[in-house]
Amino acid sequence: MSIDASVKSAFERGYRVIIPKGTNSTVDNDYMDAETTYKYYNEMMWPNRFADFVSLDEAIGMMERL
Repeated sequence: MSIDASVKSAFERGYRVIIPKGTNSTVDNDYMDAETTYKYYNEMMWPNRFADFVSLDEAIGMMERL
């Protein structure tokens, strides 16, 4: 359910991690509701540290340029 380990593992191995905004989700857990968990990772934990967040259109453009 979580991509956190994948994001951090890829980062630690030197990959540039790009996550298109709005392309992941979560569910409530024992500590936080889904909305809070989503915001925590997508707005606080990953950006400018482990991953770049771009619009879906930007991500598609990046793939087309490869």
